[in-house]
Amino acid sequence: VQQALAIKTGVEYWRHLQPTCMGTLYWQLNDNWPVCSWSSLEYGGKWKLLHYQMKRSYGPVLVSIYQNREDEVEVWVVSDRHRAKTAEVFLQVMDFAGSTLKAERFNVTVPAGGSTLVKKYRVDELIADKRTGFMLAQVNAEGDTNHTSHFFTEYKRCELSTAQITSQVEAGDDGGIAVTLTTDKPAFFVTANVSGIAGEFNDNFFTLVPGQARTITFRPKEPVTPEEVERALQIKHLRATYR
Repeated sequence: VQQALAIKTGVEYWRHLQPTCMGTLYWQLNDNWPVCSWSSLEYGGKWKLLHYQMKRSYGPVLVSIYQNREDEVEVWVVSDRHRAKTAEVFLQVMDFAGSTLKAERFNVTVPAGGSTLVKKYRVDELIADKRTGFMLAQVNAEGDTNHTSHFFTEYKRCELSTAQITSQVEAGDDGGIAVTLTTDKPAFFVTANVSGIAGEFNDNFFTLVPGQARTITFRPKEPVTPEEVERALQIKHLRATYR
């Protein structure tokens, strides 16, 4: 998680500076031998959380949130497409129990190969106590979608709720296995893993909130049934990693 967040911070910040900065590369993609390293792919080919995050951070259209030392929060949309796009941005502030404190939608035009500031807030406009909630942002730009979340202070200062995540596993399209996740409380850095079965998900490492089920697809590298995937499925998230 720490590795993924560190590289995400740099990549997304530099991307939003277009045209001053028009791109980045990160070190490193894969390993030549089994070792703990900076790579986003393990020696055997398995995706680390960083690789899932980079799929999102390097998406053709990106939504990102920044907070400066003056407690100003900026929401930006970046596009690498070759023509301008109309984007719908949905912003939501929630507390850690899952109640919505603020929600807004914006329609913006994102220039080709450029970035645009969607909205700027002061933190105290969004939430009274930075330790009690977080912000979600989603963008849909004519089929290009992206999402992110933002804490207003350090994770360790926040009183996260103990979320109960449930899963439903069934056959999906083109040989994939569909896994639908729901939660009773907001859960952060949600990660699905299928132990002992080779394959990867199309999405992972995300925020899951009540009332917004998320379906991800597991692509096995060998024939497998939904029942086998269900038995091997493990779901992890930030609050479940400590007492």
